Amino acid sequence: MNTDFITEYLQQIVAFIGANPSLAGFICFFVAMGEALFLVGLFFPSTVVLVGAGTLIGLGKLDFTSIFLWTLAGAVVGDAVSYWVGYFFKDRIRTVWPFSKYSYLVDAGERFFEKHGGKSIFIGRFVPGVKSVVAGIAGMADMSLIKFQVVNVVSAVFWTAAHILPGVMAGSALSAISATNTRLAIVLGGLCLALLVAVVLIRWMIMFIMPVFGGSHQAIINWFARRPGSFSQWIAQTYNPENPRSVGMLFSAAVLLTTYPAFVWFISAISPDMPLARADEAINTLFETARTPRMDDFMISITMMGDGIVTTMITGAVALYLMRCKAWRRASGFIIAIASSALFVVIAKTLLGRDRPIELFDGAHSFSFPSGHTTINAVLWGVLAVLIAHERSLRVKTLIYSLAATFAIMIGFSRVYLGAHWMSDVVAGLFFGAGTTAVFGFIFGHISNEKIGRNTLAAIAVSTLLAISAFHIPAGFKEAQFDYRVRSGLLVMGYVQWRRTGWQNIPAKRINLIGEFEEDIVLQWSGTPDELQALMEKEGWRVAKDWSVPSAIGYLTGETPAIDLPPVPQTNLGRLPTLTMVMEGDIDHRQVFWLWKSRYQLAADDGAVEPLYTGTVISEETIRLFGEFSAITDDAEKGADIKRELVDLPHALMKSYPTGETVVIAGPRP
Repeated sequence: MNTDFITEYLQQIVAFIGANPSLAGFICFFVAMGEALFLVGLFFPSTVVLVGAGTLIGLGKLDFTSIFLWTLAGAVVGDAVSYWVGYFFKDRIRTVWPFSKYSYLVDAGERFFEKHGGKSIFIGRFVPGVKSVVAGIAGMADMSLIKFQVVNVVSAVFWTAAHILPGVMAGSALSAISATNTRLAIVLGGLCLALLVAVVLIRWMIMFIMPVFGGSHQAIINWFARRPGSFSQWIAQTYNPENPRSVGMLFSAAVLLTTYPAFVWFISAISPDMPLARADEAINTLFETARTPRMDDFMISITMMGDGIVTTMITGAVALYLMRCKAWRRASGFIIAIASSALFVVIAKTLLGRDRPIELFDGAHSFSFPSGHTTINAVLWGVLAVLIAHERSLRVKTLIYSLAATFAIMIGFSRVYLGAHWMSDVVAGLFFGAGTTAVFGFIFGHISNEKIGRNTLAAIAVSTLLAISAFHIPAGFKEAQFDYRVRSGLLVMGYVQWRRTGWQNIPAKRINLIGEFEEDIVLQWSGTPDELQALMEKEGWRVAKDWSVPSAIGYLTGETPAIDLPPVPQTNLGRLPTLTMVMEGDIDHRQVFWLWKSRYQLAADDGAVEPLYTGTVISEETIRLFGEFSAITDDAEKGADIKRELVDLPHALMKSYPTGETVVIAGPRP
């Protein structure tokens, strides 16, 4: 599955809701209804969209009552439609396409309905997979329509609250944070989105993809069965669909064939001249500027929970328990998985020799790729999830793997936040950890003659984590605070050096958060933003409108002049703009100028040090969608004319890069 596509797709839906609040209610109605439709609900990502809508409510972008009622109505209507599908088709539904392809889900829904009766409508709404069929099963069983609708509405109220309220609380928290630190709100919002997407993907893979995958490999097994030879016959017997463990093993193989190649791709993509390396630098800068003392302390605690001493103790405790249970194969596999991963990290770091964002540790561990914390914890908790989730229900498997993934992602996030690793180090470590977990599941997942207490194993792992962390974190916290202190990545050059040749150290183009080159940098400014603002206002520029609910509403009005629409914030190497100004063209056109701090500071002969800023400009045009909505499109080439205006700034010089781009360097100092 293309996780990048899914992530981008879900982000676009939530972003569209934020930009189009008048349509938000209908979108929430549609996804809530879609997830409740008979079988169709398997394909609707309502959780991400509805939690995203709740977050926008918490941020003050949407109305709570309206969104809640629209979502509630969608959930009620979806289950009602499913009820009537079951009522009209009855048992014939097993022979009607496309329902016939998912008869196993109908069987599961019938068993669930027989076990819980009328309560299954309420309970089933919160059970992935079952949710999409239980209302239809009620119709097939001729459940009273009045009784069904009462339970339908009541359960929909609780289901809507469970999806909307967490987002509202998250949005309210982010709103409070953004009042003091916008960058921190962006960073934490990214973490929340990453965790949410990870949980949703795990749910889809376990609850939907695995059952479908399990029914699709019969032809391959038949091919092996027809071939002579002991190996082909072993494949046919071991992975026969009638063997309930074959699906898990084959799914592990599929995960392995996806994650390890992804890890290898990262190795080829982290060269300094590659977009990924520039994206790493931009993201690292964003995190650096977002840090706060309280969040630093929290992230240091999280990262120390993934330290080597903690993972070693957990590994030892788990291995001893497995050996005590005489689960020799699983114990040896567990130890080999952890030890080989640790050895691989050391070898990879030594061979690749990638520098960390900050100086940290000695020897091989002073290098960055891949993240040892992330890799080892992904393997440790991934393998533990395989052992603990063995022979459990799909719902419990989903919960266990989601918790393991959440903890591993939190460890990785703390490494990026604290500047110990680049983002690609962490993502690659997660891929390697997932692949190694898949290898363990493929080899040892089918073993059933080694009996272990799964709940006991979980208790041992978690209690060891908490107990060792309770001693390890206080003992080493002060040292960790010093190691992970904020270190300015700013470089210093003299004014004279900058004006002669140093200006070439600044990239000629803006670099976005994914490492791509965007518009030309048209200005390097050695003064303050206020000084530049005053000079540009004399030429007709004005400060752009800030984003707020009233200003954002302008996008919903077709006749809003372009000059009155708040520009979308742009980043340059992870930095948000310190100044945004606009120049009016006609009613549908404007120019937007952004100014960012660069990584350089300029030192004068008298010892004074001031930031060096970079700026770019772009021409934007308003598009009237359907005559009712306003949208913005841009044309970077049209922004080049501003350079003729910038040469009138104090002490301005026009410079040309070897690659042909030109830039104006200026400032109040000669």
